[in-house]
Amino acid sequence: MGLKFIEDKCIGCKLCHLACSGAHEGAFNPKLARLSVESYYQNKGLVIEAYVCTLCGKCVDACPTSAITLKNGRLYYEVEYCINCGICVNTCPEEIIVQKEENVGICDLCEGAPWCVKFCPHGALTYEEVK
Repeated sequence: MGLKFIEDKCIGCKLCHLACSGAHEGAFNPKLARLSVESYYQNKGLVIEAYVCTLCGKCVDACPTSAITLKNGRLYYEVEYCINCGICVNTCPEEIIVQKEENVGICDLCEGAPWCVKFCPHGALTYEEVK
């Protein structure tokens, strides 16, 4: 199971950012979201670029302390093992791991009930089997 983004349903409202940061950080700060949806107008049309965790495992392989693991289709992050080196941040191909002051923020799929999906008003984000 994973996140799937459906571009033609997205209106660029970024409620997913607010839901993610609120759930994980207790603050509504889009810069702390573990996904990225950028929207802008080009040639009289709305362009949406979205990046979500694809569970590629590159952050897992790169972490020198094994603070990040991939089990049962989900990332697990153990803050006590994290040395805040930022290697996972620089390795993530989607650029969605958040470097914070004392540690990092990684998409953990909200333990199987992603807040970004719950609060997407148009169904542009779904939680489903990813192939």
